[in-house]
Amino acid sequence: MTKTNTPLYIAISLDIDPDANTAVAGRYDALSSPIQYGRIQIGACKKGLQKIFRLLDTYAIEATLFYEARTAQMLIAEGMDLPGLSERHEVSCHSLKHEDFTGKVSGMPMKPDCIERTIIEATQILENIFGRVVKGFRAPYTRINAPVVQALEKLGFRYDSSETIPLGNGWKGNPFPLEMFNSHLLELALPSLCDVHGKKMSSYLWAFFEGKRIAREYIDIVLHAREIAKGGLFIIAMHPWHFLVNYRGIPFSKEQADHHVNGFEYILSRLKQLHGVQLIRMDNYLETWLKSGKA
Repeated sequence: MTKTNTPLYIAISLDIDPDANTAVAGRYDALSSPIQYGRIQIGACKKGLQKIFRLLDTYAIEATLFYEARTAQMLIAEGMDLPGLSERHEVSCHSLKHEDFTGKVSGMPMKPDCIERTIIEATQILENIFGRVVKGFRAPYTRINAPVVQALEKLGFRYDSSETIPLGNGWKGNPFPLEMFNSHLLELALPSLCDVHGKKMSSYLWAFFEGKRIAREYIDIVLHAREIAKGGLFIIAMHPWHFLVNYRGIPFSKEQADHHVNGFEYILSRLKQLHGVQLIRMDNYLETWLKSGKA
């Protein structure tokens, strides 16, 4: 394939975790906001995930699903057929209970042996549920450090996807080893770019759901990335619960929730129509990249 007709690869990724979850001082695991109630909720996650699965089926898109193990267990207890619904998609790990591994908010950085045990337990739960090997990881809050990365490498993970890197001259969207953490583990980083006004913009849909961005802007940055990162991977990330509640746990109105669903569908439909773009699961992209001999 020549450089001129090499596509920009696009991966849709979901962080499937509790509603409006947040780190809490003095504990490793997350709670749903508002944290004074001391509880975990998955109602919005369940409804949002059901809508997303329907849209992915409608547009024949295969996604990468980063499951928090606790949430997967709770969704199954709520009657969702996660193995069936996830069959076409990649299943990856998003921790056990959305741990604050680095201790940025909890004030308690997890020790290496505790990190390793937590990831092992999460992986075992997911592999038992889905009946397949889990080889991808995204850290809660996208925060990693050397103990997390080294645990992932030791446990045989193929990639992490927690870092956010600006696309441009220094990086074209390809995997790279996490040498800054003394590791050969490959990173499939989340991209950031500047919008048409020169303001930095993440590929997470967080800002759209919080009313700070419009859906069209995400297509605009994909078009820009298509010109500067041919052959690279552009990851779009989101939380299913964000259709229905904001980051404080406050429910959106029906009109707002419908706007979010429609905006996400607009993004999917436009991506399917764009020339020079190919939608792909993250594991399949990595396999293609490794076989290309570029590693």
